Amino acid sequence: MAETMIPVAPAASRQGYAKSEATREAIITAALSAFGRHGFAAATTRQIAEAAGVALPAIAYHFGNKEGLHLACARAIVARYYAQAADLALEAGLALDAAPPPEVCSDYLRHILRRLLRLFAQDEAAGSQADFVAREMRDRGPAFQILYDQLWAPGVEITARLVAGCQGRKTVQDADRAEALMLISSLLAFNTGRDVALQILGRARLDATTLDLLDGAIDRMVEGISKRPR
Repeated sequence: MAETMIPVAPAASRQGYAKSEATREAIITAALSAFGRHGFAAATTRQIAEAAGVALPAIAYHFGNKEGLHLACARAIVARYYAQAADLALEAGLALDAAPPPEVCSDYLRHILRRLLRLFAQDEAAGSQADFVAREMRDRGPAFQILYDQLWAPGVEITARLVAGCQGRKTVQDADRAEALMLISSLLAFNTGRDVALQILGRARLDATTLDLLDGAIDRMVEGISKRPR
């Protein structure tokens, strides 16, 4: 019986692919910082290429043009959200379909807000993503619709459903969506204004102790929602 041969890519090809992916990631990292700081119109591909340590044509090769790179940045943010938070949001949504008691909704709301805090607070790269999202939603740039459809709208809706559930309601009201929007926006604003926030709190950095302090504030906000007259 003839042995089945499994083709293996040459080592040079694998190394070339890894280098290409590393270049692509370096460009996206630099672009997130540039677009978040300066906006789509003001940031230049030359600045981004220099920050990424690559030749300018590399941007055209991987992304086509500046708008293609901008959209790729938005998709990278969405992918990170789904990798780190979508499982909890899906679990909460399935639980809400069963009309759980308010205590369960409060627990899910608390956990989701804590997860979102960490999503944009892990490191400098996460901070750049928070800046990108905040500026894009404010300036309504090329990636606005991607972030709205795949990040903001579903995020606000699941949070609004949990806010309603905390008060024993299954039907979401406009006031619930407004509150959900304010809750999520406050977490994003903390990270885009991190230096000011840390100075106000008398902290040098966003360490585990500071996160515990912020978790406590989240818990009190959720508790306040749950204790309102129903």
